[in-house]
Amino acid sequence: MKKHTWLIGLIVMVGLSAACFLFWNQANIERTKMVSLCQGSVCQSLENFKEYSVQGDDCLYIYGVAEFRSFMNAYLSLNDDSGNPEYLYCNIIYGEMVLNPEKVQANMQGVIEALAILAEDYTDPNGYIRLNVLGNLLRYDV
Repeated sequence: MKKHTWLIGLIVMVGLSAACFLFWNQANIERTKMVSLCQGSVCQSLENFKEYSVQGDDCLYIYGVAEFRSFMNAYLSLNDDSGNPEYLYCNIIYGEMVLNPEKVQANMQGVIEALAILAEDYTDPNGYIRLNVLGNLLRYDV
C-alpha cells in the first residue's frame, strides 16, 4: 500500500496542476475578449459620433452613447476599480451625454478627438485627460 501512496499523491498533484492551468488559460481568454470588446466599443462609438457630426441623425448619437457605455463597462471589468480616475472621467462624460445631449453635441469635435486617441489605444492616458478637460468644460460651462 505504501508503494501506491506516492502514486496517488502524484496523480492528485498532476490533476490539480492541470485544473489550475485550465483556469488560468480561461482567465487569459476572457481578458483577451474583454480587451477586444473595450477597444471595439470605443472605435464604434467614435465612428457613430463621426457620422453624427456629418449627418446630424439623432440615432447615430444614441448609438454612439450606447457604445461609449459598453466601452465603460468593459474598461471597468478589466480594471476592477470604479474609483480610478479614468473611469470617473468617462462617467462624467457619459452623464453629460445622457443628461445634456445638446452640450455634448455642440462640443462633438472634442468628443471625437478624445475618442480618436482611445481608439488607437484604450489605455492611453492622453485620451482620458482630454475627456477630463471636456467633462469640466461641459459641467462648468467654462
